[in-house]
Amino acid sequence: MKMNQWIGTLVLSLSGLLATSAMAAPQDPHSKHYVHHQAQIHQPSHSKDKKLDPSRDWRIGQTMPRQYQLARYQVDYRAHKHLAQPQRGQQWYQVNGRYLLLSQHDHKILKMI
Repeated sequence: MKMNQWIGTLVLSLSGLLATSAMAAPQDPHSKHYVHHQAQIHQPSHSKDKKLDPSRDWRIGQTMPRQYQLARYQVDYRAHKHLAQPQRGQQWYQVNGRYLLLSQHDHKILKMI
């Protein structure tokens, strides 16, 4: 009888040890739970989020953020009567309803309409 009790105790101990080690093991970074949990930790609150408004947040002389330096934001000045022809090395962009003339060399804002 003592041998059966000893084996039962050993089995319970090992199962408890396996359960706690499984809980303490690092999670797979590709699992949905891990990604969702990390997103909750590192995302800013919605009260701090705001839409970027070039007329308020950007100034002449600043570099336009990289995510807006894409071809889809570029504008052909000939399609818009109020835009002047850009000089060599300049390009018009439209972001959030505003027009920005940028230097193509360093993406500095030269003019805002």
